[in-house]
Amino acid sequence: MVLRLTGLPQSLCTQRTLLTLLEKEVKDFELIPIDWSTGEHKRPPYTDRHPFGVIPFLEDDDFRVFESRAIARYLAVKYENQGTALVPAAGDTKSWALFDQWASVEYCNFHPLVYEVLTHKLWNPFKGLPSNESIAEDNTVRLAANLDIYNKILGQQQYMAGDEFSLIDIFYMPAVNMLIQAGQGHLFEERPNLKAWWGKVSDRSSWKKIST
Repeated sequence: MVLRLTGLPQSLCTQRTLLTLLEKEVKDFELIPIDWSTGEHKRPPYTDRHPFGVIPFLEDDDFRVFESRAIARYLAVKYENQGTALVPAAGDTKSWALFDQWASVEYCNFHPLVYEVLTHKLWNPFKGLPSNESIAEDNTVRLAANLDIYNKILGQQQYMAGDEFSLIDIFYMPAVNMLIQAGQGHLFEERPNLKAWWGKVSDRSSWKKIST
């Protein structure tokens, strides 16, 4: 059965799953758009499948999974024998522990701050909602401090989870791109190791396909 991915190609979270599909060279999938403007995602039948009413949502025959990182991890394991190796080998306990470590770093030390910055600098203005510049500034300062740490880490390894491109890099890529769109590209330009990392990952064919 063809994989069915409900989402929007411009959505940050949908882009994580699309990048994973492209890196794993999965061609047999269908992207099913949803009408965000009419709130289709916030009412049945969509909320019967996804109780929180957000995207993306994946159906693989009778198996269903939501949350972009969970979907990406499922796809990386399901298609482990094709495309780019994005997760550790099955049974490699130490490598999986480090993978989960770096996944937690992204979710705890990057994502929450970026979400607030993007909300007040990009998404609220786009929606015509009020923005709080002090919240945006506070989170930008906190994000910059964390990016200093990332810059040191990337001085010791090539990618976010080590010396090989992985699913962890994919977790970051759409958000970094949106930060650049929101006028925050200097946060990466000013940090040479982060700049070099972004140069490498944004040059990948998978990223070029979804960002054009």
